[in-house]
Amino acid sequence: MKILNFEHFGDSRGNRRPLVIAHGLFGSCKNWRTISRNLSLRGVDVIAVDMRNHGQSFWDNDHSYIDLANDLKNVIDQFGGIADVIGHSMGGKAAMTLSLNYPQSVGNLVVIDIAPITYTHDQSANIEIMERLNLNYIESRSEADRELSKYVSDASLRAFFLQSLEIKGGTHARWLINLGALQRNMEKIMAFPKIYTSSLVDSLFIRGSMSTYVEDANFSAISRYFPNSKIITVAGAGHWVHVEKQQLVMSYLIKFLLETS
Repeated sequence: MKILNFEHFGDSRGNRRPLVIAHGLFGSCKNWRTISRNLSLRGVDVIAVDMRNHGQSFWDNDHSYIDLANDLKNVIDQFGGIADVIGHSMGGKAAMTLSLNYPQSVGNLVVIDIAPITYTHDQSANIEIMERLNLNYIESRSEADRELSKYVSDASLRAFFLQSLEIKGGTHARWLINLGALQRNMEKIMAFPKIYTSSLVDSLFIRGSMSTYVEDANFSAISRYFPNSKIITVAGAGHWVHVEKQQLVMSYLIKFLLETS
């Protein structure tokens, strides 16, 4: 059994159940370090994972949400068999699949800016952009950023991608993302698995008002799968709502995970 790489914040000997955090596509556990540290200071035992084909976790040809949910369950089983779970985007779909297939493994569920639906857009173009970089000649992050800027004008998006570029002296740079596997599985990543059950787990959905990932029309799908759910809209935030409005999102997480559990 392969276990995801993870960063552990807090004390697993505490009385509270742990919290597992699953990042989105092209991300890693590093994206959640600030929130993980802040929650651990409040007594939460946080396990922020690298999803398969990302970060320091194993690479695999398969990348379905059934696979990703099983990966999360394997981590949770290492920490007592039940955990609260936060998932953003791709990680949110994996967390929802986990809660639907293994409700006994999830205490409370937080899903950030994603719905249990199939999306019509995909991220193939971004994979093609990352593949354009000739890593044989990249010697610094600033150099990689200059090359990426030829194709991506958004500096924050370039910085997000470059968090997953490893540059070590004496060796060629490499992506810590299995771009080929993600490209081959893009249809599965954009979809949501056919699951015919619902989960009674207490669930909080947080969306950005400027994001198109969770529309009002998606509320019925959310309530069908997760009847014990609440939806919060964060004004002035996009898809990376937990980054753009971090303090506000933290307050929602604390209230939901600590004050009402």
